[in-house]
Amino acid sequence: MMGAVTVIGGANMDINGFSRDPLNMEDSNPGMVQYCPGGVGRNIAENLHRLGAEVRLISVLGDDPGGQLLKTSSIRMGLNIEHSLFLNNADHVSSVYIALMDNSGTMKLALSDMEIMEQLTAEHIKSKADIIKESAIVVLDTNLPERIIQFILDRFKAPLFFLDAVSARKASRAASRIASFDTLKLGSMEAAALSGVKLSDNESNNGDTDALRLELPVMLEETADWFLDRGVRRIFITLGKNGVYTASQAGHFFTPVRRLEPVNTSGGGDAFTAGIVFGTLQGWDEEAIVSFSIAMAGITIQSKHTVCPEMSLELVIKKLGVKNEK
Repeated sequence: MMGAVTVIGGANMDINGFSRDPLNMEDSNPGMVQYCPGGVGRNIAENLHRLGAEVRLISVLGDDPGGQLLKTSSIRMGLNIEHSLFLNNADHVSSVYIALMDNSGTMKLALSDMEIMEQLTAEHIKSKADIIKESAIVVLDTNLPERIIQFILDRFKAPLFFLDAVSARKASRAASRIASFDTLKLGSMEAAALSGVKLSDNESNNGDTDALRLELPVMLEETADWFLDRGVRRIFITLGKNGVYTASQAGHFFTPVRRLEPVNTSGGGDAFTAGIVFGTLQGWDEEAIVSFSIAMAGITIQSKHTVCPEMSLELVIKKLGVKNEK
């Protein structure tokens, strides 16, 4: 399966703070601050672009310094954002995402201001009907208003729809239409929020990560089946350092991940979603898709940037340790 991908979702100006030492909450922490383009939808689109896929991003950008940087960086790398909604009203500030990492590179706290996404209209989506219909895959993230998610799914039936749920709080925006998606990428908290099926009370396992790793597949089987029973074809549940749980009508399997020392964990999930999309375009099976997506996430979390500037198909293949047989 080959073809173009349309990603409809958030584009942010990311402000990432990296603490030099273990974080002291409610106190000032010395460290480094970095500004870079971000946003779940935009990150997925950039990763796909860097892999060589044909991708178009539909988002909302303001005419402010953050919006100008997002436009300039996209044009410079050749990422197609021409179908996005560009607002010139000074009242609309482009989305901003602030993340605070501890000295291990793990994101401890984040804040997002994405009010500008409320300006996305059904009329703008209607005007992009041709590119949506001709897409092989359309990726939605739940930074979109619920009304826009519902409108897109009601109006367009042809493409495969993939969902990145973004966060447990925002996942509910897609809850009423979950059966309309072919593929879901969710974190465990997002999966629980959407399905209502909670993980075991022993999830923390008294800090025994290895024991938790063994129990998670059993815990997640009921959660995954909830989605499959409602018509979703397949679901990828990411568990951070504990691995990935994959389920489809063909079966369920758990994939552990190699432990890495992260620099910035913010964009790992977005890279993983891009890997799912790219692997689907190539016609790979789920096991190959998961291996590829884990490799992409690993590359990303070892970069200070939300999207690794060196990301490429060749780099992922090298990380996987196989030859590129183009």
